[in-house]
Amino acid sequence: MARYRFEALTYAGKSERGSVDGESARAVRQALMAKQLVPVSIELETEWGKQRFWNKWFSENKPLSRADLTLITKQVAILVRSGVPIDETLSVLAEESSQAHVKAVLEAVVAELRAGLPLSKAIAAQPLSFDPLYQGVVGAAEQSGKMGQVLTQLAEFLEKRQALKNKALGALAYPAMLTGVAFMIVLFLMTYVVPQIARVFQSTKQALPFSTRFILALSEFLMNWGWLLVVLLVGAFFYIRRALANPEFRLKVDRMLLNLPLIGPLLLGFETARFANTMAMLVAANVPILTALHSARDTLNNTVLRTAIDSTEGRLREGTSLARALGSQGVFSPILIHLIRSGEASGKLAEMLKYGAENAELESEQKTKIFTSLLEPLLILLMGLMVLGIVMAVMQPILEMNSGVR
Repeated sequence: MARYRFEALTYAGKSERGSVDGESARAVRQALMAKQLVPVSIELETEWGKQRFWNKWFSENKPLSRADLTLITKQVAILVRSGVPIDETLSVLAEESSQAHVKAVLEAVVAELRAGLPLSKAIAAQPLSFDPLYQGVVGAAEQSGKMGQVLTQLAEFLEKRQALKNKALGALAYPAMLTGVAFMIVLFLMTYVVPQIARVFQSTKQALPFSTRFILALSEFLMNWGWLLVVLLVGAFFYIRRALANPEFRLKVDRMLLNLPLIGPLLLGFETARFANTMAMLVAANVPILTALHSARDTLNNTVLRTAIDSTEGRLREGTSLARALGSQGVFSPILIHLIRSGEASGKLAEMLKYGAENAELESEQKTKIFTSLLEPLLILLMGLMVLGIVMAVMQPILEMNSGVR
């Protein structure tokens, strides 16, 4: 039995946080709901603090990365479909691996397998490498007897999940680079160029316009008190991070993000694609719908959507169809709801969910292009105006001096 850290909301909207023992995150979740609490997040306590940081970055026993996990899953699927026993497959992969942490994880799983445990239980002993979603899919594969086929689908899903994440990060990479360049240029002008010109103005004792005096004062502040600004920014970062640990505040922030123009639809599209991809893979693996829904919920980052899935689970237990239960939440796109309804009626739910994921990805890519096409010239214009403003403020007195000499 492991210990889990949880954050939950009461029906009155008050937040509660704490730790509780449980067999799994799902068991903890059910226990909280039985106490009339709506879970916001449930995580293993071992995933927190210095131990997690050390294991992730420095220890030979650090967990598998997503790239490691995708590659291993592909290799296992190929060997298992070729008829190689699962323990022998993992043992061979461990021997061939040149990475100490990969070898350690695979050898630990092989030891559990040879002790008589099924694969789903063996990987459950490595929760930082194999998340509950992965464990659930492997468990379903064991029950269906189609381990090779399901692992192939799982590897494809992991690749899609990583590709989706890369697309989201890629959309922000160039704007972030432009912002960084603009910051460095302005910092260079304010801390190196302007102070040198300020000495010239001091020697001439010329009356300066307001814009020049403002730039000189700002430059002097950065030179003398820039460290204080850095301290304030770091403090604000940690304050906001701590505030986001509060479920009520996090819920408000996530709702605000979804309502933002351009950004909100973009975030919703990526979250919808991730949710639908996960559901499609789990349903295709014959995972029970409630279990699949719970696992898909855990892949979402937005607490508004996670709360909507919580309500959907409750309605499913009352006998409502998935399409009706999801549609009543008012957060997912009508196209996805319609595809789910068609899938339930035709018995092709996994296929329709896959179509829904592809549609959400396509819409997200189009919205990303629109977002970046608007953001990039706006950032360039803003950077140009900032530099022009500094240069004009500094050059104006010099031009006036030259005209006075003539």
